[in-house]
This record gives sequence, C-alpha cells and structure tokens, in this order.
Amino acid sequence: MIKKVLIANRGEIALRIMKTLREMKIQSVALYTEMEAADLHVKTADEAFSLGNGNLSETWLNIARIIDIAKNNHVDAIHPGYGFLSENARFAKACEEAGIIFIGPQSDVIEKMGSKILASHFAVNAGIPLLPRIEGTPSELTEKAGKLGYPLLVKAAAGGGGKGMIRVDTPGMLEQAVFAAAEQARRYFDDDKVYIEKYVINPRHIEVQVLADHHGNIVHLHERECTLQRNHQKVVEEAPSVSLNDKNRNALHQAAVNLAAEVGYRSAGTVEFILDEEGNFYFLEMNTRIQVEHPITEMITGTDIVREQIEIASGKPLPFTQKDIKATGHSIEVRLYAEDPAENFRPSAGTVKKLLMPVGNGIRADSAIKDTGSVHPSFDAMIAKIVVGGEDRQQAIGKMTNTLDQLLIHGITTNRTLLRNIMIDKIYHENQISTHSIADNLKKWSVAREDEKEALMAAALFLWIERYGKDAGSGAWRMAATEKVRVNQQEKELFYHALGGNGLHLSYGNHNDTYENILIDGDKLYFDRNKKPHFVVFNYSERNAMFLINGVHYQVILPEAVVVPKIINGTSVSRLPDLKASLFGKVLRVNVAEKQRVKSGEPLLVLESMKMENTILAPDDNTISRINVKEGDQVSDGQVLISFES
Repeated sequence: MIKKVLIANRGEIALRIMKTLREMKIQSVALYTEMEAADLHVKTADEAFSLGNGNLSETWLNIARIIDIAKNNHVDAIHPGYGFLSENARFAKACEEAGIIFIGPQSDVIEKMGSKILASHFAVNAGIPLLPRIEGTPSELTEKAGKLGYPLLVKAAAGGGGKGMIRVDTPGMLEQAVFAAAEQARRYFDDDKVYIEKYVINPRHIEVQVLADHHGNIVHLHERECTLQRNHQKVVEEAPSVSLNDKNRNALHQAAVNLAAEVGYRSAGTVEFILDEEGNFYFLEMNTRIQVEHPITEMITGTDIVREQIEIASGKPLPFTQKDIKATGHSIEVRLYAEDPAENFRPSAGTVKKLLMPVGNGIRADSAIKDTGSVHPSFDAMIAKIVVGGEDRQQAIGKMTNTLDQLLIHGITTNRTLLRNIMIDKIYHENQISTHSIADNLKKWSVAREDEKEALMAAALFLWIERYGKDAGSGAWRMAATEKVRVNQQEKELFYHALGGNGLHLSYGNHNDTYENILIDGDKLYFDRNKKPHFVVFNYSERNAMFLINGVHYQVILPEAVVVPKIINGTSVSRLPDLKASLFGKVLRVNVAEKQRVKSGEPLLVLESMKMENTILAPDDNTISRINVKEGDQVSDGQVLISFES
C-alpha cells in the first residue's frame, strides 16, 4: 500500500495532487526552493523539505537530491505532476532502482515516447497515420525537405511546449530554421535532434485521455479539444470536441488505445493528434504524464484521474470497463497566464495583491494563489486553471463568460481580457477556429472594450473610497474640486462635489452622475447611480485600485501616485539614458557591444522569463556606453541593462 507520496512539483498541480491524497488518507510531502518557502503548496502538505537555492538543474531537476529526500523520509511513491521531471526516463528509472514507486508509466515506455521520432515509429506499428515527414542529419533535412512542399515545420525530436518548433514558408528560410530549432532543442532538452514534417495550414489539436493498468486493461476517457493556443502552448481547452463526427471520433479513440497497447503502457497518458480541414487525423505525440487540462475530462466523466494514477501504481486493476465510461455535458477550461497579450505575451511576474476567484455550481478553479501571492519569474506563467461545466457547449460558454466577468486580479497583468473576448466572439461560438486563431485575432482579442462612462465611474468611486471609505463623513477633503486621475493609462479630468459621507456628484464633459448610498461590503461596492442600484467588484491599496465593471478591468491611480516626467536642464524628458529591465528573467544572449552605434528597433539582448524568450529592442538611434549584464545573469524588474551615451 502507498501511505506517503512525495510530490516532485510545485504550484497548482501539487495542490491538486494533495487534494486526492487527503481523500485517500495518504500523507503528502512537498518540495520547495527557498524563494517558494511561503507558497501555498508548502503550507498545505503534511511535510515539506527544501531543495535549497540555485538554478533548476540544482533544484527541481536534481534527481539525486529528490531521491535522497524521498529515501530519508520513508516515502513510498513519487508523483511528478507535469513539467519538470514528469517525462524524464532517468528519473523514473532512479525511482525504480531506489525501490520507490513512480506514479506514472515505466521508465522504458517514457523513453520510447519521449522521442517524437521513436514514438512515431510505434504509432505506425499501431496503424496510426503520420504527416509526411523527413528524418536525418541537418544536411539531409535541408537537401530533401523540398520534396514535401512548403510550408514545413521543423520540430525538436525531444520537444514540447512549442520549444524547438519553427515554421518554414520558403526554401531560403530552411537552413537557418533547422539550425535555430536544433539550438533551442539542445538548450531546453539536451538533445539537438530535429526532423521536418508537412505543415497543416489550419489544423486543430485533439487529444485522447487513456488509462492502462498492470492487468492488461486499457480504456479511454474520451477526447479534449485544445486548438486555441499561443506560441504552441494551450490557452483554451474543452471536452468533448465538437469538431469530430462519430466515425473519426471512434477511430481516434481506438487509435489512442492501440498505441497504449503497442508500447505496453501503464498509468494515465494522453495521445495527441492533428486534425486537418477534411477531418483526417495524424499522430502528434504521446504525453506520459497527467495533463494540465485533465480537469475538463474529470468534469464530463466524473473520474478522478489522479486517484486512478495512484491506484494503478499500487497494482490495482481499473475499477471500470470502457462501457462504464460515459461523457455527460460539456466542459471548458481556460488558463489564466501572468502575461500581457497586447505586448506579444510579455511575461508579468510579481506580487498578486488580490485574486478573487468566482465560486458556484459547475465552476472549478485550480490555483496556487489564494487571495494574495507571488508569481515567480523562474517558472511557467500560468496562475490558475478555470474550469466550468454545462449541459451543452453554449451553456458552458455562457458560464465561462460570467465567471471571467467576476474574476478580479490586481497587481499584475494577465490574459483575462483575451480569454473573455474569445468567449464572446462569434468565431469561437461557431467553432470556426484553428491553432492560428489567437495569433490571427490577437489585436482584437487582447484589448478590453472599455466604456468611457464606466471608466470614469471607477475613478469616481475610488475617489470616494480613498477620501471617505475608511472614515465616512469626516469631511477631510475638499467639498468640490477638479481632479485628474489616471484610468487604464489614460488621464481623466473629473469635477466632483462631495455629498457628505455617503455620496458623490461627478461631472465630466456633458455628463453628470450622482452616486449615493455607497456601501463597502467585503470585495463588493454597492451604490445607487442616478437612483438606480449597482454593484462592482473591487480591490484597492496604496492609492491605486482595480475595479471590475461589466467584465472589464479598470485600474485607477490617484494624482499623488501618477509618475511625472523628470526635468533635466529645464526640459521635460520621458526617459533617462538607461535601458532598464521591465520584467524578471535570465539573460540568454547579448547581441551588441559597448561603443556600438545602434538604430531604433535593433535587437540588443534576449531575456528568458517564465519559459518565454523576450527580445529587447533599442528605443532609438544611439550609442551604447556601457553593458551592465552578461549572458547567464539573472535580472530583476527595474535593473539597468544597458546605458546609452545620450
């Protein structure tokens, strides 16, 4: 029997695993680096042990260290979650050799499926079609690729998450793409092998969840559609897929089961496919771990996939057969990322001042942040997974839209606006999507459809909260004045007249509003606006506030907090001659040298933050006087990277 499980992971997936362990009355052991000592997964576990400080290879990827902690603390099994060492055959083998149960498939199966090239050979043996492809050395790839016809896709054999994957549209791009993909693959996977396959113009991404025990039983838990992606990473998932008909759905399910049988699979796994515009499917890869998006399958089937992983690892047979598994209703998951889609998904690590997650029937939120917390720059940008279930797809879309309308996050930038705009767009409602849809519609989807009147209402309400909210009726501010505030980066001018301790009269342009009977109740603000009752969700601190009004976030900053331009020699300037980091990260490359003349928009250096590469461009034509960082340096928000002569 498994009595104690070490979770070799962090964040929301560690908490998700702990939830099932508690229900099974199994003790949980957490790991953490020093920067994560105060994180929720550490506080929630029965025991927790430090991995110390250092880079990932010294901490979360340090197999010997993790095995030692497990052995010294009498752990029966290790659950790897997803990411980190979850698909590392050496880690699974080390567990086996230490006499510790690895909650996942056998090490040799992980190795077989870890290489996309080797996995594709097993897929062929299982009768699953592949896209036309070429394998070989870099020179063989560049020589033979033209036979497939353009566009093409260069892919890392050991890749995942979009790393080492480059689209090639013309022959002139090919050689550089092969080199760049191989270099990325070497850096991220320690394996520079790449191959080339035919590129599908408007593909869909469909995957099938399978469970297989040690007694020869294999079942599928139906499929998930994961077509909406950014930078080859999933953003919106749903189950079941409405892109399949009965014929290709049944064939897809059987293909996944056949592959699991072909490789002798044990545990939970996911077989992923590309679906073209004609409804033909092709093998993509097999993930030998639990998926980020497993909750939508749990919601439509009622199956606890983590529990089944643990039971299978214990040697128990599956408690059901294929005919027992029914898919009921429809479920959608969105991934809340700490990033700014309007700025090419620029990472946004930092402190979450307030996170208000909606609750209700058919709503599930998996997050490592409860109320407040930190988003660490060294890890993935995902803050939370928000999952809803409905009787059908339209009901699920409506519930997700309402849920996002009530989701407030204050302190960092997120993709919440992007997610909400997807939910209300006709393209999504009619399922006219492909893996390119987010890129094609990014300009439209990444921008909040702000309302001038609502923005000014947020400003007026914050004036009242800041002046009166903590001590209503004190009259400690001017009874009437014109005041400038900043709302979502735009300066607004308001004329207000205070109405005692319970209201505010506001004039702007030709509009006049009166707010009365204002009442703060927790995270909600109730009031009468021009005699009609309203309420908004809000959070405020340090002279700035976030309001959620009709599904749109409005950030308000009072005048004292507005940063004014610096004055140098009597001239107002918007910046000093220093280029500062606007995010946390690691310097991957420095492309320039001191005393070099650069032009506006020229790439200066590349920062890696939250698993994404961010190229920093020259702000104008100038000459570099000093480079303050080198490759491999960790930098923080606001740190000076490069100084210019003028």
